[in-house]
Amino acid sequence: MEKLINTSNNFEQFINKHFKISIAFFAIGLFFGIIYSLNLLGFNIDSQTLNPVNMRAIHISLMLYGFVPLMLSYLPFLLINKEVGNSREGLRYLNLYTLIWYIFLVFMVMSLLLGKNRGLAFYDFAYELNFLLAFAGLFYILALYKFIKLYAVLSLWIKVCLRVVIIAPITLLILMNPIIGQVESTVSGPHGDNTLGMSLALIPIYYLIIKLLNEGQFKARWNILWIIPTVFYFGSVLYRIFIGHLSYNQEWFLQYLTLLYVPLLYRWYKDSQISDIAKKALLVSILAFLFVDVEGNILFIPEIRWLFHRNDLIVAHAHVAMGIGVFFMVISMFINHIKELHKEIFLKIYLVGILGIFTALSISGFTQAGFSLVETYTLWIFRTLFGVVAFTFIFAFIKIKTSYSKLGFYNLIGVLSDGLGGVFLILLASFLYPILRFSFSGVYEYVVFTFVSMTGIIHYLALKNEAYQMILTKLSVIIRVFASSMFFALYSSGKLGIEALVICLFDLTFIFVYLIFFEKKEFLCKD
Repeated sequence: MEKLINTSNNFEQFINKHFKISIAFFAIGLFFGIIYSLNLLGFNIDSQTLNPVNMRAIHISLMLYGFVPLMLSYLPFLLINKEVGNSREGLRYLNLYTLIWYIFLVFMVMSLLLGKNRGLAFYDFAYELNFLLAFAGLFYILALYKFIKLYAVLSLWIKVCLRVVIIAPITLLILMNPIIGQVESTVSGPHGDNTLGMSLALIPIYYLIIKLLNEGQFKARWNILWIIPTVFYFGSVLYRIFIGHLSYNQEWFLQYLTLLYVPLLYRWYKDSQISDIAKKALLVSILAFLFVDVEGNILFIPEIRWLFHRNDLIVAHAHVAMGIGVFFMVISMFINHIKELHKEIFLKIYLVGILGIFTALSISGFTQAGFSLVETYTLWIFRTLFGVVAFTFIFAFIKIKTSYSKLGFYNLIGVLSDGLGGVFLILLASFLYPILRFSFSGVYEYVVFTFVSMTGIIHYLALKNEAYQMILTKLSVIIRVFASSMFFALYSSGKLGIEALVICLFDLTFIFVYLIFFEKKEFLCKD
């Protein structure tokens, strides 16, 4: 019994830890979306990194490949934990999977910041990064295998899930391939089959979420309504690979098959028995999904599609699909595990923000199509303001500590100066350096700024882990000694300008503060 309680506690701690880390990536995505919105209003600067193309790419990529898909991938493990418990070894592999996904996100953001993208609507990052995701998928398979060993008899959903995740890494590399993949072949088309595929992917997720949240056994009905679209979707994938492009009418037919999901989700929701707080979150998700489904089919009518194609109404449509529909899927999944999600005020603020963005962009879309006289610029202002409102939801997860020890305060200053300062320089150095008359090549400097940020990370780890605070602080001091000496050498030899001396003096200040106020105290204590 004690071992069972320990593994259960480990699972809850694991879920809480990675939910909060991954939702930070979601907040970063919102932040870059706000910057992009400001760019469109004319508030942009001459920066290599903070240009509108990069901001849009990072915003969309983090929304599509950050918090939402990573947390959705935890769904089988949440369900297994509910039914039979969890595996300590499986958690280890799941942790490796998650950490590699974080590495992928860091690589993706950095490469997009420096302008490496494919110029695609939803798959902008370099194709090579898919190999990181595929590698992460191998540990996901191992984790799932360890978890399902807890079952005496495997249910159908477990068997299906295992087979899907086994083929997922290879499928990912094929579908995203720039030569033979689905992505490149549907850049210019209306994407009816892709829409069907994306909608189809959400249906088993809804089923598993309802099964997870349901009090007792859940039996799905009206399954023919998802079987028919499934058959036609896989038929369309094979057709594109082996025969060629689909005609508009063929894609139109595939698009309209998504309407079968409307009665299906209604039936499943009505048959479920879920606690009120989780059911509200799930209802928000389902209503958003059904709205997007119906609206998408209306927009697919040729006479309407060409009026609104690629204008702000489509962007508004995407905000509801991902920002409400899929986001609240995740919220409903974790609402029984994450206490911060019980603060309805923050979820309501977020919902108001996204609905405000949707409304502003929808009216802008009608303006661009000639049906409204409200200026697009005015509506973009509202879009930006509502984006800021949506961003404030993250404060539900932020705990501000008001009292620190002297060493803790030292490390806090290190976090703010190096951690945030390094990020600030990555984003703005190409704009600020010429103003300050510093030389800027736009190459090696970004490596330096990254190391600066990492010093801030060491200070953060010292701040969060009191047991290791002294040794981590010493590590930061040692790094500063060697870094500052190298910058002084580069300055004195004429290889770098006054900026190298400024950095050297900055690091020396931290070194001397530590030596004068903290090193002596530790020595006396030991003596």
